Amino acid sequence: MKQTVSAPIALIAIALCAGLAVVLFSRQEPQNSAPEDVFVLPFAPPADDNQVNALRKNMFPLGVSVIFPPLPSDRSAGVRIALVAPGSPAATGGMKPGDFVLSFNGLATTHPFALASAIGQVEPEQSNEVVVERSGEKQTLVVSGIKQIPTKKELF
Repeated sequence: MKQTVSAPIALIAIALCAGLAVVLFSRQEPQNSAPEDVFVLPFAPPADDNQVNALRKNMFPLGVSVIFPPLPSDRSAGVRIALVAPGSPAATGGMKPGDFVLSFNGLATTHPFALASAIGQVEPEQSNEVVVERSGEKQTLVVSGIKQIPTKKELF
């Protein structure tokens, strides 16, 4: 049996798909913005630019992108990793997208800012213990090679 779809129904379906794509993908980034290293969900409450910039500054040395603000199921439990940069300390240490970071060097990471703060306290080249939950199982990873971003004073 051959099924046919009427033209008006097909046009409505196409219009709905196009409208959904516009809503999901039309978020404007400020010009000269940093690369997408903190994923701000389009349907989440607005995130303060200062908060996002603070996360960018402290997540960069580890080489991960996080979901911010946290998903409702993740709040007060840990930090969800969205992306891991190839060749970064996180990738070398075995972190993967989708990992749920529970602690960093023994400090609970109940929010992305807790993880950012823990990363900010790292001494150059020290080994860091990261406890993640992956596929429902806890794993302890060792991440090293984290170097803090030099300040303007240190550079000039």
